[in-house]
Amino acid sequence: MSQKKVEQYKEYKKNKAKILKKEKTMRRIELGAVILVCAAFIGWFGWSIYRTATTGSTDATTSTVSAAPIDLNAYIDYTQGLQSTYSS
Repeated sequence: MSQKKVEQYKEYKKNKAKILKKEKTMRRIELGAVILVCAAFIGWFGWSIYRTATTGSTDATTSTVSAAPIDLNAYIDYTQGLQSTYSS
């Protein structure tokens, strides 16, 4: 090993406790940030499902179905015309 590497290793050994403590703290901060982001996503997802479920529902007793009248006279005339054409 070169003298420079030996000195770096000695410096590492001397400050090993500080370095490991700093790495451990950074790991905890990163884990906390990941947990916070996941909790925010789950909360947003749950809130959007709740909002969709509550605003999309209607009361079955108050809903009315209105029927529009359909004029089938033109269709009946057309089908009778086809029947008379093929039957002759």
